Amino acid sequence: MPQHPLSVQFGLRIRELREALGMSQEAFALHAGIARSYMSRIERGHAEPRFEALSKLATAFSVTPSALFEPPITSTPKKRVKSVLVPFAADGTCFNPTLRQPKTGEFAVGSKSERKKFPDFHDALTYLKTMEKAAWLRPSKTGGNDGVVVANGPWKPLPAEYMRKLK
Repeated sequence: MPQHPLSVQFGLRIRELREALGMSQEAFALHAGIARSYMSRIERGHAEPRFEALSKLATAFSVTPSALFEPPITSTPKKRVKSVLVPFAADGTCFNPTLRQPKTGEFAVGSKSERKKFPDFHDALTYLKTMEKAAWLRPSKTGGNDGVVVANGPWKPLPAEYMRKLK
């Protein structure tokens, strides 16, 4: 079903009210007596609730039904950024988008004998996932290399400072 602009605006308002209560979508849906999947469709503007659902929502929010139709403070949905899992070394550093080789601009991954170079961060990361122990070359600030870094432990989300550098 195509999204109607009013459905999207209504969904934003419902999400705004739910977040103001500090409740997860699942917890609020349970509180309101509606299915979590339906709640999700409402918030994304993919559902046009009937009067019964509007009544349940208003009761659960402790507002009048007309309050559900007030314009949301935020006029556009937030874009969710999926976290990117990356390998971390014993020193706490991780494979990240700033590790391009100074001369070539590529990401060098693998041990010296099995090194591969990739122009794209995501391609290099995909290759790292295939390795038994992820290893990458860390360039030094002087233009040389600090050597091969080997992952130590589970992969974790890429820190926010590096997420901003992704395209």
